Amino acid sequence: MSEKYLLGFDVGGTNARCALILNNAGQFRILSTQKHAIRAARSPRDIASLIRHILETNIADNDLNANDIAGIGIALAGQIDIDEHTVINAPNLDWHHVNFYDILLAELHSLAPHITVRIANDLNAIAWGEYNFGAARQLKNLLAVYVGTGIGAGIIIDGKLMLGANNVSGEIGHSKFPNLHNLPCGCGQHGCVEAFAGGKAIEYRILHDIQIGTVSRADLELGPDEHPTARTIEQACKRDLPYAIHFWKETSHVLGALIANAISLLNPDALLLGGGVIQGCPKLTAMIIEHIMQFAPKAATANLQLIKPALHDDAGTLGAALLCSNTTMP
Repeated sequence: MSEKYLLGFDVGGTNARCALILNNAGQFRILSTQKHAIRAARSPRDIASLIRHILETNIADNDLNANDIAGIGIALAGQIDIDEHTVINAPNLDWHHVNFYDILLAELHSLAPHITVRIANDLNAIAWGEYNFGAARQLKNLLAVYVGTGIGAGIIIDGKLMLGANNVSGEIGHSKFPNLHNLPCGCGQHGCVEAFAGGKAIEYRILHDIQIGTVSRADLELGPDEHPTARTIEQACKRDLPYAIHFWKETSHVLGALIANAISLLNPDALLLGGGVIQGCPKLTAMIIEHIMQFAPKAATANLQLIKPALHDDAGTLGAALLCSNTTMP
């Protein structure tokens, strides 16, 4: 039978998304999607249990049996070992040296003992999804940078997903900037861009500034129990709040320089910018692009295409399923 079903998962620091995907002779179609908040339950066993629950739900809802599901592709926001079994470091999940492959197989054993599982970095899956079915089709060289809870990149060179010698290429958020050297990152090091400009870091910076009196909740139009986010700064910029304007100037300068350096190194056909912070903050995005064009070599940006995600939340789940499929491999 040419028809096979796949489950694609995209597990970020805040949400886990899932898609049931039909692979009909290499033609992929998303049949249904789900989204689950995981902030309160995101340990490896919690996520393995969630995956089992979703597998069971999809089997029941679609009148399938476990053997109809050919594989599960899982995109995780973290560094994945070359064996694709061990999550070396997933700062926004607080996972460190976790053999998630074995944990998941143990969870699924009684339901689907022979199911194929592939674990990939989330940005690799997103880039692969957009390259095959989304905004980056027909482009052989792609740099995809996503600013969400954390910061990561997926890289495609000459039509192939760049994984690196140890399967950890694209960890752009853990590039170091000298003026950030005191900032501790969830990866265990200091000075990472993610610790300054990732979505979680932005929230911490705002809360810190509120606590020390640099800005007030009233200035930001925040209620007493309301949690600040990147959009808090974006909205305050629209009101010309000096604090917010300065905040975005600093943040965009760092992100712009970071991405410009990557463009200098890779010379891609296109830059794909995505992630919750980028999508929710158009003023910040425009400032980042301005800095990219200022800092990157003119020869590298002369024909550079700036593209937006086309698959949105489906990119990671579809990309993970593609990576799990025997018909489409990088």
